[in-house]
Amino acid sequence: MKKRIISLILTFNFLFLFLCGRLFQLSSTPQTVSLQSSLRVKEIDVSRGMIYDRNIKPLVNTEYTYTFLIKPSAYTINLLKERKYDENTIEKLENGNLILIESKNNREFNENNYIKSLPVFKRYPDNCALHIIGYTDYENNGVNGIEKYYNDTLTKSGGTLSIAYSADAKNRLLMGEDVEIRNTAYYDGDGIVLTIDKDIQKFAENALKNNNIKKGAVIVLDSQTGGILACASVPCYDRNNLEDYINSEDAPFLNRVFCAYPVGSVFKLVTAVSAIENNISLHSYTCTGKIEKSNNIFNCNKTEGHGTVDMTQAIAQSCNPYFIELGTRTGAKNLLNTAEASGFGKSTDLGNGNFTDSGILPESSDLNSDAATGNFAFGQGKFTATPLQVAVFLNTVANDGIYKEPYLIKGSVNSNGAFSPDNNTSEYRVFKESTCKILKKSMLNTTNEGTGKIAFSSLFNSCTKTATAQSGQYDKDGNEIKICWFTGFFPAENPKYTVCVIKEDGFAGGSDCGPVFKEISENIYIKSKAPS
Repeated sequence: MKKRIISLILTFNFLFLFLCGRLFQLSSTPQTVSLQSSLRVKEIDVSRGMIYDRNIKPLVNTEYTYTFLIKPSAYTINLLKERKYDENTIEKLENGNLILIESKNNREFNENNYIKSLPVFKRYPDNCALHIIGYTDYENNGVNGIEKYYNDTLTKSGGTLSIAYSADAKNRLLMGEDVEIRNTAYYDGDGIVLTIDKDIQKFAENALKNNNIKKGAVIVLDSQTGGILACASVPCYDRNNLEDYINSEDAPFLNRVFCAYPVGSVFKLVTAVSAIENNISLHSYTCTGKIEKSNNIFNCNKTEGHGTVDMTQAIAQSCNPYFIELGTRTGAKNLLNTAEASGFGKSTDLGNGNFTDSGILPESSDLNSDAATGNFAFGQGKFTATPLQVAVFLNTVANDGIYKEPYLIKGSVNSNGAFSPDNNTSEYRVFKESTCKILKKSMLNTTNEGTGKIAFSSLFNSCTKTATAQSGQYDKDGNEIKICWFTGFFPAENPKYTVCVIKEDGFAGGSDCGPVFKEISENIYIKSKAPS
């Protein structure tokens, strides 16, 4: 019995080994090798993750180009000849090759058994939020903006679009074989959600253009959260011709919202806050058009002077001597402490190491005289700040002294469209509500009858402040380049939006930047009242 069992086992083993050998022999025949090596895979495009605005509106990949897969046949050969395509393309078809034709028009060819159309993403259909989104290099890696700082996330969230087909050694499509379209997460919607509002972003970009701002910037904050709703900078550049802009003197690659500039009279609001918080009062001051401190003469923006003014009037009319006097009474230490608590002198990380400029906050040793302190009190000297920092300070006033950390990343979306929030920003009180009430009254007066009245709107009330800062830089004709500012929030009674506008090489903050503020604020207001 045992011998029979052993004999059967040996027989089965022999048969198994024989079959394995036969299968190996068959798989090694020229015909089989030829069939296996006939599969061709061609990559059409590699996508990156999506970038959305706060309402999940796409900011990239909103348009397509089209790749047409054209199979060799008498029909397609005649079609291309009728349309007078180049001889090389027609010759490939005549030789039996599959060809690919790219077009911006999805109706270039009608789809049928011989022609298939593949939509291919156009990553940047326009310049919307150009300086925030950034761009990629030829290897599809992020170089600037969100594309750079979230490169790993956007790369992992992308996919591949390719085709697979069977062809002979001369790459001729095998008769009767179809072309397989392989979509590996190419059209999935995974991506990053920004705080940017696409509509408000366009309002900001259009306002800069409409008011002929050649070099400047706009930032709009959600007053209630600190989220960045718009971030526009000019001049712009063309992503498709970057080399044309590398040596440009206008520095189009800079996002000017995050660059530091001399601030000028906007800082008078900081001086006012510091004085009030430290119980320093200057209820009445007579401006004669100039003031002397430490043997230095400082002039007012109004040559003949403003006469007798209080703080509200001094803010509205942007009176230099008033704030030089107030600043020296308040003291350098108090001014520096208030400025630092308000966010000046430190950079902001907008996500994954995307740091803004910190600006320059003077050292105590820099303010070693009444003249130096007075100069600082109205935003001159070494002090510089970014439009973002100025907007955040104004937003603190809008929120009755609550500092709200600005942020740009709202969250993410997966391929199923599910949103996941990602906001760990902080907020805290930096000065009293009563202090802000005084500033709000003064800034409302600025819009209604002061230096900001060019931005007055019949639709709503706004609190504003203007500035025209000396830069210490001169143009080719020897004229000093001025940095013009206009900033504020609205509606005054319940602020929802905080806006800051700058212009390089301007004339005055009110006349240069005020119309930009007005256009943006009115468009936002009208949009907010429109039925959804």
